[in-house]
Amino acid sequence: MKKLMIVVGLSLFLNAVAFAQSQQTQIIAVATSKKTESSQISDKAARAPYYLIFDRHGKLLEIVSNPFRDDDRGAGPKVADFLASKNVSVVVAGDFGHKMKSALDKKKIDYHETSGIVKNVVEDFIKSN
Repeated sequence: MKKLMIVVGLSLFLNAVAFAQSQQTQIIAVATSKKTESSQISDKAARAPYYLIFDRHGKLLEIVSNPFRDDDRGAGPKVADFLASKNVSVVVAGDFGHKMKSALDKKKIDYHETSGIVKNVVEDFIKSN
């Protein structure tokens, strides 16, 4: 009985640590047509010219060009792979195609469809989560 309690306690502790780490490392990528926080969110995730990448506090970490925006086919899954390589955990855009949604689901990356100014949407997203 004592061993079982130790195993259960250890399991709960490890789950709490994993949850805390996932909250600390949340990375948000926002699709946009320009390289500034004051620009509008792009209405097409896979075809957005840029992604602005923020930490969980809303600090801009990086601005990246979308290398797949002009691909004839399969841009959505390629962008999902690209963002996963940047350790992104949440993607924000105006619209996601079904192939990109499926690719993000497979990578366990959340996505949110919205519109507005990048900085405002990021602030609102952080407040609500």
